[in-house]
Amino acid sequence: MHHLPLIKATYDWFFAQWQREAMKSASSGDIAALARLDEKRDTLERGVFVLMFGQFEVAVNEVFTAARTSRAGNADWTQRRGWDADSLRGRKVPFETRLSLVLDRHSPSFNKILATYAVRNHCAHGGTASPVGSINSLESDLYAWQRELRR
Repeated sequence: MHHLPLIKATYDWFFAQWQREAMKSASSGDIAALARLDEKRDTLERGVFVLMFGQFEVAVNEVFTAARTSRAGNADWTQRRGWDADSLRGRKVPFETRLSLVLDRHSPSFNKILATYAVRNHCAHGGTASPVGSINSLESDLYAWQRELRR
C-alpha cells in the first residue's frame, strides 16, 4: 500500500480547501455554491475511495502471488495441494478467491472487506447511490486488513 499515504494526504489537502470554500459560501448565504461544492466533494471522495481500496487490492495480490508461488513450488503435495491449479494462474482469479486464500473467511473482516469492495466497484463504474463513508475510517480499515493478510 505504497501510495496510500500520498493519496490520503492529497485528499486531506482537498478537504481543507473544500472546508474553506464551504465556510465562505455559507457565510455569504450562497446555497447554490454550497450544493456545487458538496457535489465536487462527493465525486472526489468516490475517486479517492477507489484509489485507496485499489492499494489494498495490490496488497492482496502481492500476498496471494507470494503464497501461490511458494505453495505451488513446494515438493510436499500436502503443502502444494490445490495451489498449483490452473484456475489460480493469471489475472482472471476473482478478488474474492484471492482474498479467501490469504485471509480466513471466518475473520470478522472478511465480509466487511467484500462489502467495501462492492462499494468500490459501484463507485468505479460511476455509481453514486452507495455512500462511501469516512475516508479516515477507510484508511484505518485498510491498514488493519493489510495486517491480517497471511501467506
